[in-house]
Amino acid sequence: MIKRLFSILAVSLMALLLGCSDKTVEQRPWGDYVVACGGKDVYIVDASKSTDDSLAVLWHWNAFESYGQIPDDYRNLMRTIDDCKPVNGGTQFLLTSSAGGTILLDIATRKCLFYARTPMSHSADLLPGNRISVANSINPEGNSLEIYDVAKPDACVWKDSLYSGHGVVWSDKYQKLYALGYQELREYSLKSWDSAAPSLSLEGTFPLPGVGGHELSPAGDDAFIVTNHDGAYLFDIPSKAFTPFGPLEGMKNVKSLNYDPASGRIAYTVAETRWWTSHVYMKSPDKVLSFDPAWRLYKVRVLPELPFTPEPGPSVRSEGTNLRIFDDNIWQYDSGKIPEKWLPLGVDPRDSMRSIGFAKLVADYKPDIVALQEYSSHMDGYLAPKLDELGFANACEEDGSWNFTPVFYDSTAVELLKVRYNLYTPPQFSNSGTKSFTSAVFRHQGTGKVFAVLNTHLWWKPEENQPGSTMARASQIRLMMAEAEIIKAEYDCTVFLMGDMNCEEDSIPIQQLINEGYVPCYKAATVFGDNHNGHHECSPSGFSEKSNRKGPDRATGALDHFFIHNAPVGTEVLEYRCIMDEYTLPLTDHYPNYVDVRL
Repeated sequence: MIKRLFSILAVSLMALLLGCSDKTVEQRPWGDYVVACGGKDVYIVDASKSTDDSLAVLWHWNAFESYGQIPDDYRNLMRTIDDCKPVNGGTQFLLTSSAGGTILLDIATRKCLFYARTPMSHSADLLPGNRISVANSINPEGNSLEIYDVAKPDACVWKDSLYSGHGVVWSDKYQKLYALGYQELREYSLKSWDSAAPSLSLEGTFPLPGVGGHELSPAGDDAFIVTNHDGAYLFDIPSKAFTPFGPLEGMKNVKSLNYDPASGRIAYTVAETRWWTSHVYMKSPDKVLSFDPAWRLYKVRVLPELPFTPEPGPSVRSEGTNLRIFDDNIWQYDSGKIPEKWLPLGVDPRDSMRSIGFAKLVADYKPDIVALQEYSSHMDGYLAPKLDELGFANACEEDGSWNFTPVFYDSTAVELLKVRYNLYTPPQFSNSGTKSFTSAVFRHQGTGKVFAVLNTHLWWKPEENQPGSTMARASQIRLMMAEAEIIKAEYDCTVFLMGDMNCEEDSIPIQQLINEGYVPCYKAATVFGDNHNGHHECSPSGFSEKSNRKGPDRATGALDHFFIHNAPVGTEVLEYRCIMDEYTLPLTDHYPNYVDVRL
């Protein structure tokens, strides 16, 4: 489940970023930058700036971000990331997943450079010649050591059996590859490496002091850390001998262990709930990093330095934010065919593909509330499981009716108190029954404060095309305003009203809201109010970033609106933003938008 990282103070993060120039990266002792992974997620945390109750998260990646970079079904292979090894000077990660996938990920650009289906993979490392070695654990198609070319994703070029493969490390000093299995450590040399048919030659096999080999990591240039069921050991490469690792001697179930002989620093994880944990333990100096238990951490690695300047990710919120609400009309295109004009573009707009993009948006921006319009049952079949995977429940399931304007919520952030769905009538102003609003009342888990969300999609035709359309929209808005009054009478809470209203700010329908004290969030925002109008071409005829609207700003061009109403002193909109990431262009004709709020 994706949980919120919003206890991280943006000001503190910016201070970290400003401390690193574009040309010079601040040097840190080994172990300050901790890499932790589990589930679909990878985090970089500054241990030196983390406290018992706050993690200084500098960078976060989720497997949904691989949208458009790897085959769709491979994302599911990365649902249980079990190693996140820094390679190429700490500029990239080799991510392996016991669900069956391996990815080479560039940290700064967040791009997948390589992918492969690797059954029960537990470890990978880079080899000379831009190749990758992967150790696969117990699986009918696994129990193996495999070699791949980075330039040829998913094409295994060599394979050897290795029962319960759990570790693989290349030694540049000794020009050997070391692979860890259930009860042995193997040493390989490269063979025919410059040919089209490279392979490995087994040079030695060294029985472990026990069984259940699990961790293999460098301990300087001349030794490895090795763990198994019974404890932790040092393997001396020149003498080929195992000795107990004193600081953790006899400790069982060590899932990952990193040791720097020069400083004596240690970072490790121990299985505390089945195979995962919520703690990273460090020694010299001693420290415990506490993660959200729902993250199900498995491995910890370290970066000796941070070789890139982390940009604030889309999940980072303004200081003081404790609520993020996301809104988007997702374009109802239920056809099972790719439109003819999309074929030359090489883009698939069917729900099976677009649902991945919408899930990526939620994974990237990590809202607490997701309000959608034009949400069909066809899209629901693809998107609902992904939102569930990300930890979101559909508030409208409580209502029992099908809902074209659903509200999803993260139950770890908010508690649902009440929900109601209203389908607009008469039918000539609610095409195919899609025009509606949903009202949902929530209690914020952190503050205990109550707030309401009203999500709507109004009638769409302009007045000149269908007389009465303006008044139909005005009537639909009055219904929402009446609903808000009922909610205010019961809860006296802040009301957020948003959606695709198919009319501009100066129109009669919208002016009703403004005259009753509903404030556009882009105007109310105290940190940043985005003035983009949020609508572009995306239809069976193709897609473009060119705006469809008559005006250059929100007041004259926007059809999507976001309001705040009845806010008590202390509650404020900090940011309103349109999301204009390029990958959203073929998803829908509306740019998604969100507000960051302090309740």
